[in-house]
Amino acid sequence: MIKNIENIIKKIPRNILILAGIILVGIFLRTYHFHDWLRFNADQARDAAVVSNFLTGKSELPMLGPKAGGTEFKLGGAFYYLQILSAKIFGSSPDKIAYPDLLSSILTIPLLFLLLRKAFQEKIALAGAAILSVSIFAIKYGRFAWNPNSAPFYCLLLLYALLILAENKTRRWLWWALLAGLALGIGVQLHTLLLIIMPIATLAYFVFLGIKNPQLWRKALLVLLVALFFNTGQIINLAQTNGANAKAFFGGASAKTAKGTSLLGNLATNTVCQVQANAFIVSGLGADDQCGTDLLQSTYAKTKGLTNKAVFVLGFGLSVIFSFGGIWLWILAIKHTAEPNKKRIFQLTGLYALIGFVLLIPLAKEISLRFYLALIFVPFMLLGLWLQALWHWRKEGLWIGGLLILLLIFTNLNAVQIAFADHAGTKQVGSSTDMEITLGEVEFVAAYIRQYAQADETVFVGGRQKYLFKYLKSIQYFTLQENIKLRALPKRVVLAPTLSKVFLGNAKDDGKLSKTLGQTYVGQNVQFFGRFSIEQLVVK
Repeated sequence: MIKNIENIIKKIPRNILILAGIILVGIFLRTYHFHDWLRFNADQARDAAVVSNFLTGKSELPMLGPKAGGTEFKLGGAFYYLQILSAKIFGSSPDKIAYPDLLSSILTIPLLFLLLRKAFQEKIALAGAAILSVSIFAIKYGRFAWNPNSAPFYCLLLLYALLILAENKTRRWLWWALLAGLALGIGVQLHTLLLIIMPIATLAYFVFLGIKNPQLWRKALLVLLVALFFNTGQIINLAQTNGANAKAFFGGASAKTAKGTSLLGNLATNTVCQVQANAFIVSGLGADDQCGTDLLQSTYAKTKGLTNKAVFVLGFGLSVIFSFGGIWLWILAIKHTAEPNKKRIFQLTGLYALIGFVLLIPLAKEISLRFYLALIFVPFMLLGLWLQALWHWRKEGLWIGGLLILLLIFTNLNAVQIAFADHAGTKQVGSSTDMEITLGEVEFVAAYIRQYAQADETVFVGGRQKYLFKYLKSIQYFTLQENIKLRALPKRVVLAPTLSKVFLGNAKDDGKLSKTLGQTYVGQNVQFFGRFSIEQLVVK
């Protein structure tokens, strides 16, 4: 039996075994403590409630999805449909409805390999897949449910399917047209940026190639029809509401773009963000969310010591060289690549990246690194071009490239270790403690409140204002299942002793109340979980 297994393994190509190992590492890092460390902020609680209400018959199937940030425009309902499907199969708990985003994050690894393999040598494609599997950026957005999180998968699927359709060698073009339509149809419902980039890039690509190959138009038509099919909910809603959601889209777009009045300033901010995103996605070094010229200047100003400032400048300088040098190599590849299929991939990915960059210019004051989920392939294309140039340069280039790959894997794994330590509550680092709460923490706090609610229908919760603002809705998702409503503890009113009151704090404060609360209340029965403490408040 063992010999048979060994013989089977020996027959499997080495590159497949390496890729399988890379994928397994990616699966482990994305599923480790998945339930307890699942991000469950207000957005996740809102979406979980939508799914739960439909499954329990409290509401009808939603025609539309979540609102785009800061506007009244709602995305398509595909995100909710995927969550509902997952809930039907695995159960309706918050971690189960996050499975579609988890699965898409895992599948993005082999998909990136396939895309890179069309442009570069196999070892470069494997290197890109290896870095993506440990990328703190990809891992972070693959470990919880949020509508933009699956953007990398659907973007890569669309790009790869379009490349296959243009090759005209496969007899199974129908399946690839269906996949391209599926990727386009679902992708435009995940993020407002994708709603614009994906259709424009797809149309421009077909127009460019269709001039020389009219047969592509029937494929383009099928892609469009499939994409429209997956947007049936939006189409019906537009018909029923006289285009209300479309009007909200244009109104929101106008409000967003009006915030950036300086074209030159927006261009600079967008350029710096792209440079920072390219570096962070492949290295895990730098800020994990914010970006732009203001952040760059403030970070430099806060950096103490001449040596540290020099390291900061050197790091950003290398990021600039990586991005702009890679773009130059990209242009050369488009211009000088002789093989049509390889030339096409540089053209298509370059077109997509350029459209994304241009569209982000008017939104420069709004963007953060998460916007680059829609452009996650860009730094890997840049890295592939750099590695290809190094390995064609001279023999030493092979060793330099290999060391660079190992360094990028190490820096990402170090960032992952820090993030996991923070979630475990063993280390207070960065700002993540103030930015998110995990499912394990929410369930613990909610269970504590249910236990000490004293049969009250309302429990008053005290704590830092940023905690209450960010986390009260998440906790209430579970307490409402026991008909317990949560309200922020009044600051200047002493509540009656019979009312249930609790204090939500940071574990590193060891359950100590604020000075203001300490004048009126005493904490009792304090308990800790992860990064948070919870205790009863008793009137003095």
